[in-house]
Amino acid sequence: MNYYRMDFAMSERIKGIIYMLLAAIALSLAGLFVKLAAWDSFGITAGRSVATLVSCLVYMLITRKKFVFNKAVVFGGVCISLLNFLFIFATQSTSAANAIVLEYTEPFFVILLLWLIFGQRPQKAEIIAVIAAFSGIVFFFLDKLTPGGMIGNFAALMAGLVYAVFILVKKMDGNDFFSSVLTASVINIVTCGWSIPRQTNWDPLGIVMVALFGIIPCFLGYILLSAGLDRMPIVAGVLLSMLEPVLNPIWVAIFYGEVVGKMSLIGMVIILGTAAIYSVWQIKET
Repeated sequence: MNYYRMDFAMSERIKGIIYMLLAAIALSLAGLFVKLAAWDSFGITAGRSVATLVSCLVYMLITRKKFVFNKAVVFGGVCISLLNFLFIFATQSTSAANAIVLEYTEPFFVILLLWLIFGQRPQKAEIIAVIAAFSGIVFFFLDKLTPGGMIGNFAALMAGLVYAVFILVKKMDGNDFFSSVLTASVINIVTCGWSIPRQTNWDPLGIVMVALFGIIPCFLGYILLSAGLDRMPIVAGVLLSMLEPVLNPIWVAIFYGEVVGKMSLIGMVIILGTAAIYSVWQIKET
């Protein structure tokens, strides 16, 4: 009987790894889709939200999943909708590498918010992690001295802050991630839908990229990520999720020709390295 349990646990672990790898690939394609899309930030936000909403509704019909509506879901939806727009705007204004890695400053913003809002004093290791991460941020801004690049980097940094707020919201009673994703799509359609008729470039490839952005990273990526985390240890899940910011600029470099600057590359190594080490340390402490 124990052998069957071990085999089942191992098969679930393997499934979890596969789901996480597929999730990382799906989520990492977001930067490429934004770069290849022909619309502005508002148009992409609205267009991809339509695709995500339709995907969510079809998924609910097939799986009979119920929609949860409460304050936690709505607040989470607001955070996700703002996060989506900031990521799109940042990716269009700066390099895809800068946008995704600066968004991954989220763990360090969580530390700061817990300290400033909830009075939870950080440990020495956490303070060191925050200092190291924000020293890496400096390299990104040194690499993009143009006004557009600076604004894009700042938007990506704000995305990291909003992501941190969302992480704290996830701890609220009644939170349902899937329902928040669906709510965010509705919010984005309502707030940015006006921009779709005003788009001037209706290149078929660009429109397909907008639709794929809403279906693959924003819907399928989240479904796979949730399924993967349910089937494997959180340490392995955290480390595998770090593949997303690594793969993101690689796809953009191959299919869009965008090269990462030397300063940004140094910043990437510092931030991702710090995030990986901090994540493992934090889990060991719990």
